[in-house]
Amino acid sequence: MAALHLEVLDCGVQIECADQDAHALLESIYRSFKQPIRQARVSYHITSGFPDGLFITRHGDCPVSARGLGDFICKFDKDLIIEMQKLRPDLYFVHAAVVAFRGHAIALVAPSGFGKSTTTWALLQHGFQYLSDELAPIEPRTFRVRPFPRALCLKKNPPDCYPLPVDTIVTGRTVHVPPALFSSDLANEPLPLSMILFLRFIGQAQSPILKPISSADATVRLLINTLNPLAHLQYGLDDAIAIAATIPCFELVTGDLGSTCKLVRAACGRQFSHVGARLDSSAL
Repeated sequence: MAALHLEVLDCGVQIECADQDAHALLESIYRSFKQPIRQARVSYHITSGFPDGLFITRHGDCPVSARGLGDFICKFDKDLIIEMQKLRPDLYFVHAAVVAFRGHAIALVAPSGFGKSTTTWALLQHGFQYLSDELAPIEPRTFRVRPFPRALCLKKNPPDCYPLPVDTIVTGRTVHVPPALFSSDLANEPLPLSMILFLRFIGQAQSPILKPISSADATVRLLINTLNPLAHLQYGLDDAIAIAATIPCFELVTGDLGSTCKLVRAACGRQFSHVGARLDSSAL
């Protein structure tokens, strides 16, 4: 039985895996989290079962069955994210992708199927760094975002102008690009959340639109995409209000992917040069 030790959001995770293919998949997808741990706060046992099936057992609980590697990695990833929410109730978890530009974090917030991962993959080809494509763990007091750099997960291939690396992992349900295959570096440290983009997809043939939204509108959209509201006062309302009132929020109507990335990069250039000038003047 092969062992895998991860450090996820400062929590030790130990995985013992009896299936060679499942272990290789976990190794590739969570490689960025690998490091020795002093104490495991979450432990998993992965065993083979029925033909092409796997069992996921956490803390000795009843096993969860998965049929095939695609189903397995989806169920394992979901369970790990839920466990992190339990272990880190101090963090405000938003369903969002996160990239970095010039030391600032940009959250791409939207429900599943709105193109967060595809947009993230394209932005990485335009000078952005990777923090996450699924989860934004925000520190409510500092408005910093913690990295969650597991492999970028796509439900389908991106447009041909943004091809995937040769060693991309394809399962029966999803496509995974490990960070080791990125052309850009990872953002390994928590970064200040400096922009929130709420995604809305209208089709590749359309021109993208980026427009500011009110803090009230942003608060509602944040709450809709918050994963652990019960862990926070007023069901997360106070934190959502504070984030939306402090961080510039925009609606990004995505269209042609290349044009979308250029629009986002230009907006970040304007926004963060203004932030830098404001910080410099306040220090005088």
